[in-house]
Amino acid sequence: MTKEPHLMNVLVVDDEIQIHSMFKRALDKQTYMVTTVCDIRAACIKLAERKYNVALIDLNLPDGTGLDLLQNVRAAQPQCNCIIMTGYGSTKTAVQAIKLGAYDYIEKPFVPLNELKRMIDGAVSGSAAVVQGYEWQLIERCASQVGLVIGNNEAMKQLIKTAYKIAGKKVNVLITGETGTGKEVMARFIHAASERRNNIFFPVNCGAIHESLLESELFGHEKGSFTGAVTTRKGVFELADNGTLFLDELAEASQAIQIKLLRILETGEFVRLGGQKTITTDTRVIAATNAKIEDAVKSNQLREDLFYRLDVVRLELPALKDRVSDIPELADYFINKLARQQSLINSPALTEEALSALKNYHWNGNIRELYNVIQQLMINELKGHITINDLPSKIWNKDNNPYNSGSVSNMSIKDYLPMEITSLLNALNDKLNALGPATDSVPFSPRHLCEVEKEYIEKTIEFFNGNLTLAARALGLSRATLYRKVKQNRFRN
Repeated sequence: MTKEPHLMNVLVVDDEIQIHSMFKRALDKQTYMVTTVCDIRAACIKLAERKYNVALIDLNLPDGTGLDLLQNVRAAQPQCNCIIMTGYGSTKTAVQAIKLGAYDYIEKPFVPLNELKRMIDGAVSGSAAVVQGYEWQLIERCASQVGLVIGNNEAMKQLIKTAYKIAGKKVNVLITGETGTGKEVMARFIHAASERRNNIFFPVNCGAIHESLLESELFGHEKGSFTGAVTTRKGVFELADNGTLFLDELAEASQAIQIKLLRILETGEFVRLGGQKTITTDTRVIAATNAKIEDAVKSNQLREDLFYRLDVVRLELPALKDRVSDIPELADYFINKLARQQSLINSPALTEEALSALKNYHWNGNIRELYNVIQQLMINELKGHITINDLPSKIWNKDNNPYNSGSVSNMSIKDYLPMEITSLLNALNDKLNALGPATDSVPFSPRHLCEVEKEYIEKTIEFFNGNLTLAARALGLSRATLYRKVKQNRFRN
C-alpha cells in the first residue's frame, strides 16, 4: 500500500457526483488527499490499495448499504474512522451505524461546510483508538457531572456511547426500561453532552400530575382560562426553550395532551390553554416509559403517530440483574455520596460477604432499590465497614421472603406483605366489634381513615424499597394514583 507524505487520506463513497465535487472543494488539498468512488465494489478496491484516516460512506449505495461497507472498513482498516452520510428519515439506521462502530453520522442536506469540515478534522485527528480514547474521557466527564455510573457492563457502555453520539443531534429520544433503572439520569446525561447543556433541563412526570393540571403544566394558560387561573402562566415548553424537556411516564398522558405533544414535535408550535396566540419553542424532548412501549401503542394508551415521532432514537436501559458486575461500583458511589451528605470523614466499605449478598439478590426495584437499601444502611452507626449482618434480611435470608426468590407471581404479591401492614385495619375492626353498637358513652375515638391509609401506604412502599410500581400493584392502585398520593401529600400528619 502507498501513502502520500504528510497528507490525510479521505475516502468518499457516494453515487452522487456533486457530493464528490463538494468534498474536494471543501477539504484543503495541502492537508487532505480525497479519493471518491460511487459504490462498495470500487471502495473495496481503493481500501486494498491505500490506508485511509477517514471514510465518508453514504447509507444507500447502488450495490449494497453503507452498513455493509462500514463493517468491511472496520475489519480491514480498524484505524480508519467512518462517518455515515444519510438522508432525512434514515436516522434510525444511522444510529445503528453508531452501534456498529461508526465515528459519527451526518444528514443530507449537509450542515454548513465549516461544521462538516470540523467533524472531518476531528475524525482524522488521530487513529480510531486515539479518537475513541479522547471521546471516552469526555463521556466520563459528562457522566460524573450528572451522577451516571457507567460500570463495566459492555452493553451499558455501548448504550452510553450511543447516547453521547446522538446528544449533539437534533433528534428526539425515547428511553425505555423497568422502573428504577435510571431513565432520568440518562436523560440528564444526554442534556449535559449536548449543546443545550447551559440551558434548562426540565423533568415532568406525566403520571404524577392530574390530567386537568398536566395540560397547564406543559403548555401554560392565560388568565381566566379556568377557575383559579388568576394570572397568565408559562408552561414548561416555554420555560425549557433552547433546553431539554424530559417527559417521564408519557403513556400516562391523556389522548388530548398527546395530540398537542405531536403538534409541537412536528411544528415547534403550541397555544396556551385558553389562549389564541401561537407560540414557538425550540425544546428538545426526551420521553421515557417503563411500560412495554409496543403494548401501550396496541392498547391505544399511546398514540401510534406520537410513538413514531419519538422513537427516532430508542435507548433501552438494562435491568440491574443484567448488569450484576456494576453493583459494587454503584454501591460504592451511593455510599460515598451519602457519606458526603452526612459529612463523614471516611466512607464505610462493604465486606466481601456483604458484596456477594448484594450481587446475588434479585433487584426487582433495580438501581432505585439499591440506593434505598444503601440509604437505610447509612442511617445506622457503622463502624468503618458494612457486613452482611447490616444488610436487610430480605437480601441475605431468601428463605424468609418468598417474594425475594423470584417465584412469586404478580397476582399474589400482597400475600407476602408483612403482617403489621394488614393488621392495621384488622386491629381497628376488632376494636369496633368489641365495643358493640356505637353510643355517646363509648370512650373510644377511632383513628381517622387518612391516618390508617397513610401508615398502610408508607409501610407498603417501605417493604418494596421505594418501588412504587410493585407497591401500587400490591395495594390495588394504579401507579399514577399512588404517585399522586405520595407527591401531593394527601395524608393527615
